[in-house]
Amino acid sequence: MFVLLLVVALGAGFWFWHRAGSSTPADQAQAVRDFRTAGPPGDGPRPGIPRPGVYTFRQSGSERGGLGPVTLSRGLPGRALYVITLRPGGYREQLSISEEHVEAVDLRVRAQGTFEVARRTKVTFLGLGRDDRRALRPPPLRIPPRLRVNDAWVDRYAAGALPVTARASVLRKDVVEVDGRRLAVLVIRSVTDTGGTHPGRRTDTMWWSAALSLPLRWSIDMEIRGVARLRTLAELSLESLEPEV
Repeated sequence: MFVLLLVVALGAGFWFWHRAGSSTPADQAQAVRDFRTAGPPGDGPRPGIPRPGVYTFRQSGSERGGLGPVTLSRGLPGRALYVITLRPGGYREQLSISEEHVEAVDLRVRAQGTFEVARRTKVTFLGLGRDDRRALRPPPLRIPPRLRVNDAWVDRYAAGALPVTARASVLRKDVVEVDGRRLAVLVIRSVTDTGGTHPGRRTDTMWWSAALSLPLRWSIDMEIRGVARLRTLAELSLESLEPEV
């Protein structure tokens, strides 16, 4: 009996460890159903707002999470989903790196540029984790109305009760090929430092198409320190300019 219990315990431990070392690909069919259910909002698309729908990125990278002395690592799925839904005055972007890691940002598009007004981050390991939703005050600038190489801007704001400083700059011009088309982009790097109970730094590098209001490539390097730790490294490349709708 003792041997049987030991085998069961070892098997369960191996199963949990195997699950912890892998990520679940985001469900594209469910994402399309959710997009269709949401329906069109009030004001429709306009300049500065990307075409709504479910986009797919090729993806590579890894994550490492920990609590106290325990650390778990996992690879990322080969594809991530990027969903654009229209909202009054702007749009929402949702990046599903995996079923276990989802990020969403509500954006408002104004004459002065595109501003982030709220952010959601859900990260779990073995079903345990946090679904964090915070308003951003005052709303930080995501994209100025006219971008040029060497442009730079700084925002200081609060994500809920957490102090945040974000520094962004336009590094250079570049060209990215998608669907056999060579598209002009600007490479934008944003470094965000968060204080408070979840201190950390996040660096996003986007190969940004101003014509489409879309990132055609996206590099994410995020680290959260403290008792609960997270490190995410992801490289994303847009597969097609045509979203599923």
